[in-house]
Amino acid sequence: METSIFTNYKDWLNKQKMPNGQRAVLQSALDLFARQGYDGTATAEIAKHAGVSQGTIFKYFKTKQDLLLAIMMPMIGNLFPVIRNDFFNKLNEYNGLEELVHFVVQDRYKFLKENADAIQILLTEVMVNKEIQSRFLGLLKASRPVFDQSSLNRIVKLHLIRPGLTLVDFARTIIGQLLSYFLQRNLMPEVPTNETEDLKKIEQLVIHAVRP
Repeated sequence: METSIFTNYKDWLNKQKMPNGQRAVLQSALDLFARQGYDGTATAEIAKHAGVSQGTIFKYFKTKQDLLLAIMMPMIGNLFPVIRNDFFNKLNEYNGLEELVHFVVQDRYKFLKENADAIQILLTEVMVNKEIQSRFLGLLKASRPVFDQSSLNRIVKLHLIRPGLTLVDFARTIIGQLLSYFLQRNLMPEVPTNETEDLKKIEQLVIHAVRP
């Protein structure tokens, strides 16, 4: 497969040069793993959903585990680093606490929403799949210097957040709110939501939690 830069997993997949059967298998596995879980999805279901035989699946992927990794590894190895770098570059445009929180909440939720299927699979498998866990932890470790050297440091230097709070505390507050909302939207779609208002409330909660 090609390793071209992409910001949306499905867009990336659609642009790859590969046999139609292989693409259909990846698309179907992405859909079914997200909806039913990796363990809850049989290769026979993937084949039926993709309109191919099980033999076609094993022609391109030796095992179901290989199929899972073929979905996850490009995201961890390509999508996340590219989005991370673009995100931190854009942070330089924001100075005040309110506008910075607004950008982070809106930008990060857009990323979660656009890649909802792959994110759901990652959040589940990173807890139980050793290889995915190892690759993801490696990405986090590699990202720490970028995070520590980012323009986010000025929110501490300018005392825009409460004394004693660190950048990690600030990030954890935002990530916790966004992931909770993301999971609610995807796991409990029957619960009424207003995305615009909900994200505005998340911004207000974060600001209230960290402001001096």
